[in-house]
Formats: sequence, structure tokens, C-alpha cells
Amino acid sequence: MILAASLPGSLACTPLGLWLYEDPEVTVSRVRVGTDSLSMAPVLIALALQNRNDYPLSAVHVQLSLELDHERIGELNRDSHLVLREGATSTMALPLVLADGVPAGRLRTFRAGTHRFMVMGRAEFSTPLGKRKVRFAQEGDLIFGPPPTRTSVQSDPQG
Repeated sequence: MILAASLPGSLACTPLGLWLYEDPEVTVSRVRVGTDSLSMAPVLIALALQNRNDYPLSAVHVQLSLELDHERIGELNRDSHLVLREGATSTMALPLVLADGVPAGRLRTFRAGTHRFMVMGRAEFSTPLGKRKVRFAQEGDLIFGPPPTRTSVQSDPQG
């Protein structure tokens, strides 16, 4: 009986419009190794940031490291100002700082074929509830190079 009497009083103290929050999901959408090894950004990594909340968030800092075929390629650690719209996925393309000792010739080997990747990182988001740090890691196989061409299927004229 006492529990039933105290329950309505505690519910009355719950603020209306309670913020429900879910951390954004961070995934690798692509990795690009530039065709010019002397360019300012020979390796770009694109992250997909999915905001499942019904209000916008801001990505304010990202740090990550990239391995290709079990070799450390590079990392980044930078501030960001990307607004993630509510209920949407935003893409952020970021240039990596190459690791010491990664020769340009080694990068050329990643321009074609299937290669194993691993990304580990952390993103910081500005939310209505304050700053949130979200860790992410992903690994798998990526196909590098130009997209496959469509081949026409020829029918057998006698078929």
C-alpha cells in the first residue's frame, strides 16, 4: 500500500520532455589511396556517422588509426565541426597523417585489389546532455581500384 502511494508522487517529479539519447554509430564507409603519392593527402578515410536521435548533434573531435594488410598506415587527431542532422547519416572524409617509414611505393600496392583494413578510434560529440566520447573499431576487406565495369552478356544465336 505504501508503494502504491509513493509511486504517483515519484512519477510527478519526472520532467516532461525527458531527453532520450543514443550514441551515434561510427563506421568506415571507404578508404581511398590517392593516385599521386606526392599529394598533400595520399590517404583519405571516410566515416559514416549515424545519428539515431530526434535532435541534431555535432562531431567536435575525431582521432583514429588505420592499418592495411596488418601494416600501420597512418592516423589522425583533429577537431571537427560537422553537424549530424536528426535521424540521418552524415559522411566525413578525413586525410590521414602517414606513419613514419611508409614508403610511397608501398602505398601504390594498395591502389588495386582486395586488402584487409582495421580502423580504431574515438569521436567526441556535443549533445544536449554535454560532451560524449564514442569509441569505434572496424575491420574487414576493402576492394581498391576503379569500380568494376559492366560486361554485356551475349546470347547464343543458336540457343
